[in-house]
Parts: sequence; structure tokens; C-alpha cells
Amino acid sequence: MPSFKPSRKSTIYDVAARAGVSYQTVSRVINNNPNVSSKTRSRIMRIIEELDYRPNRAAQVLNTQRSHTLEVIALDLFTGTPAIDTLSSTARALGYTMMISVITAEDLAKTMNEAFGRSVDGFIFILSTSNIASADLATLTREIPFVRIIAEYGTDIPSVVFDQAYGTRLVVQHLLGLGHRQIAEISGPLDTLDASLRHDSFIAVLAEDGLLPTASVCGHFSVESGYTACLDLLSSQQPFTAIVAANDSMAIGALHALREKGLRVPQDMSVVGFDDSTYAAYTYPPLTTVRQDFAVMALLATEYLVALIEKPDTPIYQQVLMPELIVRQSTRQIG
Repeated sequence: MPSFKPSRKSTIYDVAARAGVSYQTVSRVINNNPNVSSKTRSRIMRIIEELDYRPNRAAQVLNTQRSHTLEVIALDLFTGTPAIDTLSSTARALGYTMMISVITAEDLAKTMNEAFGRSVDGFIFILSTSNIASADLATLTREIPFVRIIAEYGTDIPSVVFDQAYGTRLVVQHLLGLGHRQIAEISGPLDTLDASLRHDSFIAVLAEDGLLPTASVCGHFSVESGYTACLDLLSSQQPFTAIVAANDSMAIGALHALREKGLRVPQDMSVVGFDDSTYAAYTYPPLTTVRQDFAVMALLATEYLVALIEKPDTPIYQQVLMPELIVRQSTRQIG
């Protein structure tokens, strides 16, 4: 039986010899040092790939005092899922490895301590709950750079957020423009930041027209909770011609409940969602909703975090992204 001898692993010296540079130059490229020309950097990166060279991570930590590891800490994967791929690919493109930790609120301090043991260079927090104040994160991170996705408006920590109030304004004004005056709501859990902001904006925009919500039921961002909430709205006997759901999943549950009760969308009832999930365009009928580009949010958050790590004088700011109304066939003019 033939024996197979494993090939020798490539070293930094192999890369340097092939590229015709010193091993120190290769090291600078690996550690993202800016003092290398773009032409030389490109040549070295190509040779690293050809030789399948894997840098010694322990040596990198010793040389740079950085692990080149970032960690996403998410309270629930559902909120962060649309952004995970972009977070990881952006980190990789910038020379970092991205770890993902999905936790409960009770696990936050423990998870942070474990991350310190791994010498993580920075954190991206996806914390939907309103019970964790952004000011507390600055203490928890022990001066390690971080960026928060989903945060209070006006917070003085590094953060990238969507303007939830503006997004809700878009859908409510869309319905008002179609002649709806009796509008019901399926809110998200009001102990989460985004759901609370959307609910408050829903009430505020109606009030500007001298209106109150016809009825409001709280769901849990799931299809099932949207289905149950819609049945509760219908059983309340309150008259309404439109439903604002705090996310697309609950809107889909509402569509199913309405169909079960013999109500047609949009002929008998208009329905709007939020987030423009991948399936929103393929419901029956296609769902009017609010688009939040999570890929752009993830890209900006990762680039901002790496800037905070590599350039400590980077300004601290909150970047606010604006959602977009996507009108499809689940809403119609009345009156």
C-alpha cells in the first residue's frame, strides 16, 4: 500500500523568497501595515494564496499586540442573521477573523470575560433589548473598541442604526395617503429597542392627523405571533381597514389569519410589514414593507470597528441609516 508524505507547510520565508522581498515586508502585509505599496501588497497576497500560507497567529499577537479577531455578540440570531455574512466577509477582507456568539442577556458578562481571554481586538454588539444601556457597554468592554448595531438614538457610543421612527412614518403615511383612517397595529415586544421605537412612531404619526390606533396587539416577531395577534384584532370587533405589523414575519402570519377568515388582501384589508425580508416579495399578495439594507449596516459597522482598532483617534459617532418604503400589492386605495 503506497504511503503518502504530507507536503511541508509554507513559511513566511517561502513567501518572501517567491515575492523577492524581505520577510519583514511579508509580515507588514499580513499585519495590515500601511507602509507597503499597493503593487507589492497585491503580489504578496497572491503568493500567500498560491502557497496556501497560514500565518502563525500566536506570533502575530506577540508582534502586534493584536489577535486580529473580532467578535459579534448577539442576543438573538434572528435579529442579526441578515447581517452575519457581510460582517464575516468584511472582516476577512480587512484581515480579521470574525467569531459569532449568540447569548442571553444573563450570559453577557460571562461571554465578555471569555472574549478577554481570547484577546479579542473588538466587538460588534447586536443587542435588541432595551434593558442593556449603551453606557454600560463601555464599562463591560474595558476600553476594547466596539460598535453597537441597534442602539438608542443620540447615544454617545460608536453605533450604526436605522431610523426606525422614519421607517414607521413612511408606512403609516402611505396608508393615510390611500385613505385609511382606521388602522390597527401588531407591535413587536416593547422591551426591544426597535419595536418600541416603531410603536411610538406609529402612535405619533397617527396623532398628527388627529387619529388613534384602532387596536394594538403585541407579538413576538414570529409568524405564529402575527397570526395569533391578527385573530385577536379581528375578535375585538373594532373596525379597521389596515394592519401595520412591526416586521414581515408577523405580517405573513396576519395574511394567513385574514385568509382563514375569508378576508381578501388588499380588497378587504391592507397589510404592511417591516424589514423587506427575502420572502416579502413572494407572499400572496406581495408585501408592502420597509427596506433596511442590513448588508450596508454590517459593512459600515465592521469598517468602523476596524478603524477604531487601527486608528485610535477615529471620532466616536452614531451613523443613522434611512429606510426605504417598498410598495407592493398588499395595500390599496379606499374610499
